[in-house]
Amino acid sequence: MTLPAAFTLFIVSVILTLYYGLPMWLSMSAGFVLFFMAGRKSGFRVPELLGMSLAGAKSSLIVVRVLLTIGVMTGLWRSAGTFAALVALGLEAVTPSMFVLAAFVLPCVLSYALGTSFGTAGTLGVALMTIARGGGVDPIITAGAVMSGIHFGDRGSPSSSCLHLVTALTRTEIYANVKAFMKSQLIPLIISLVFYLILSVRNPLASFSPEMLEELPRAFSLSWVALLPAVIMLALPFFRVRIFSAFLASILAAFVISVRLQGYSVADAVGAAFFGLHYDGGIRSLFNGGGLASMVSMCLVLVISGTFSGIFDGTGMLGGLQGKLSAMMERFGAYPVLLVTGTLMDAVFCNQTVGVIMTAQLFRRPYSGAGITDEGFAVNLADGPVITAPIVPWCIACSVPLSMLGADLGAVGYACYLWLIPCWRLLNVWYNTRIQSGKIHEKRGRQL
Repeated sequence: MTLPAAFTLFIVSVILTLYYGLPMWLSMSAGFVLFFMAGRKSGFRVPELLGMSLAGAKSSLIVVRVLLTIGVMTGLWRSAGTFAALVALGLEAVTPSMFVLAAFVLPCVLSYALGTSFGTAGTLGVALMTIARGGGVDPIITAGAVMSGIHFGDRGSPSSSCLHLVTALTRTEIYANVKAFMKSQLIPLIISLVFYLILSVRNPLASFSPEMLEELPRAFSLSWVALLPAVIMLALPFFRVRIFSAFLASILAAFVISVRLQGYSVADAVGAAFFGLHYDGGIRSLFNGGGLASMVSMCLVLVISGTFSGIFDGTGMLGGLQGKLSAMMERFGAYPVLLVTGTLMDAVFCNQTVGVIMTAQLFRRPYSGAGITDEGFAVNLADGPVITAPIVPWCIACSVPLSMLGADLGAVGYACYLWLIPCWRLLNVWYNTRIQSGKIHEKRGRQL
């Protein structure tokens, strides 16, 4: 089987998987078989291809450990009332005249604390949409602000699985990436704040009666102690504590709080850690999910995609395509080419994780050959397929949060933060190219 045929069938398998609601690891497994067959077609023996696959899979095990730990932590944060306390704290800060701005800022804070866009959309996002509909604020504008906010933390939180994925793919350091990602988004973040401030003034709440604030204390104890797991996770990185140690400290605190403050039995707390929180109806059901089991599918996707990387690297079968990408990078710039290609990967595979993985595999060698550092590669991925996935309407990163919020695609137009990051980077590339071009012409003029 040729490589183009393997890629075509792989894309078809991903589309079928999404259409029928099947686990993504099934299509990734199909991809492994297809690329393995392509390797055989290129003349490589079975033992060689198996060795390449195993080496690639092993490289993903470090981030798998982190992802499983994040799953345990988010399950216990739910049972400890940490999610609920953060949502209540955020809703108490809402003021009618600044509602749209709050609909951006509060999800930014919560998604950074939790490291999850879906978890933030399904809890605080749902509450904000309820308030908007009851208070006469355009729900499309509110949903756009929430969409921007939930992906702030998904892109750059130390507890975000997406950030750890980019870190693993680029072989970089987690805290260095957090700092670099924050720097690259500073101007878009400021512009977004101004944009939502203006929308807030023009769209104030006519009335404000958040019933959730009355219901949450009946479901959870919202003592300040419930916030401790999140505080630990946010504070320890500032003291350069290793990220895995910070996870473990937060998990331990959440486990104790689940038992002592929220009244769970030890067995129930362990169940939340492994299988997440599950309630049928009521306010508690808003906080369902999490647990180690919630990360198993993503870990399988990551490990299987690692076999792709091993086969691609070992056989060099992407060499022709990577050569074309290198030529395009010389002409148009490294970031613009990765941005377009990464967004296309998001659109084709309809999945942010797979889109980022495939983009990283395609560009690893071209970026290395161009002398771009691993840190620069990581930032470009964060400002590329990571942040454009929520803009692609049929991509899970866009469709799932919109479904939770009960909003249509018009909300994406108001998610200015998602648009500003790539636009700002492209403007910087254009400006730096002009400056560099001017220096070259000036140097030539002096020589003449």
